Amino acid sequence: MLTKQIKEVPVESKALALNHLMAHFDLNGNLVVQDESGHVLETEACIAQLKQQGHLKTVLATVWVPSASVLLTEVFVPGKRKSDWMAALPYALEESLSEPVEQFHFVAFHKSKDDRVSVAIVPHQKMAHWVDSLESLGLGHAQLLPECFRVPFKGSVLEEEVIWFVIQEQAQYHVRTGEYSGFSADKNELELFKKVAEQEGGKVSIVTLNASELLDSQASSVTHLTLRTEEYQAHSKGLMYWKNWRWPAFWVLLLLVVSLLFTWQKTQRLAEQTQQYKAETERLFKTLFPDVKRIVNIKMQTQTRLNAISGNQNQSDSLVTLLKEIEPLFLADPNVNINAIQWRTDSQGGQLQVSVEAAQTSQLQMIVTVSQKKVPSIKVELELKNVTPSLVEGVFHVRSQ
Repeated sequence: MLTKQIKEVPVESKALALNHLMAHFDLNGNLVVQDESGHVLETEACIAQLKQQGHLKTVLATVWVPSASVLLTEVFVPGKRKSDWMAALPYALEESLSEPVEQFHFVAFHKSKDDRVSVAIVPHQKMAHWVDSLESLGLGHAQLLPECFRVPFKGSVLEEEVIWFVIQEQAQYHVRTGEYSGFSADKNELELFKKVAEQEGGKVSIVTLNASELLDSQASSVTHLTLRTEEYQAHSKGLMYWKNWRWPAFWVLLLLVVSLLFTWQKTQRLAEQTQQYKAETERLFKTLFPDVKRIVNIKMQTQTRLNAISGNQNQSDSLVTLLKEIEPLFLADPNVNINAIQWRTDSQGGQLQVSVEAAQTSQLQMIVTVSQKKVPSIKVELELKNVTPSLVEGVFHVRSQ
């Protein structure tokens, strides 16, 4: 690793902060930020300056972690449905792990047609430490990737040989062995790993790339290889607030929806009642005045008709009074249907004739009895017109006492 040289990013050198910064965790779990010259910067001061400039999320979009802390491997896991083979993945690797699978975080990068899954394995303890450190420094948005993925992948596995792309950084070699695999090692370890790979398979060719090709923390081409999945997913501050308040917000929203639904139902019910009252009023108007073809203003038309029928205001008032008096009598028994209402003038002033029908004669006679007890101000007489076993028709003659 580099010898740590602490220096603050000068305020006047803002442009330096926007170019080729590289942030990574060392083996001790400390976050280190380097500029393009390899100088180690003072972490908190650098982050504060980037935040002030508004470039923090773009310049430090990726934070690299030691490849030695991540096991990149491949394993056979059958299954077509992703949920099924993802559930089986940890147990397919159980025998190759020194600790129970519950202690590890598994990231599946890719599943080939022959059911080979490229996977990264990291202890939960390390993932939790890295993520907590990022959160504390305001880097909750940053992705975590193994350092070996800083090496661009420029080829694929050939039939006769395997190509490793290698970039040396100080005394360490970053090796990209495939699109989803790689490691970091010193020179001796690199030679040892190469011999082991050749013993297990074909020839291994090493292609050395220039150190300037190493990806920095602005890299976007490899973010799909992030270790931050499942409970470690990167999130913005707004999303964090949402996660904290999502259940209270859900219940508030639910109460609001229920309240709106109740109000809507009440409004609908009132609208239906209003429509029913309007229809019943029009029906009664047409029953009383069957010659009227069009209803424009039912109140004014009713008053005009009453005045025309009665010839004077006093008789009009008498007609309205009679209608009000007999209305409760008919509303009390919904089985009595009104077919027509007519006003007849005579020497005694006038009377209402209400044509009705019911299933039984007793229902009509009950209206006469009730009127004598509850409405003594009017006189109600029943004239039966037609009586059958299933239907009784008659006319009520109603006048003031």
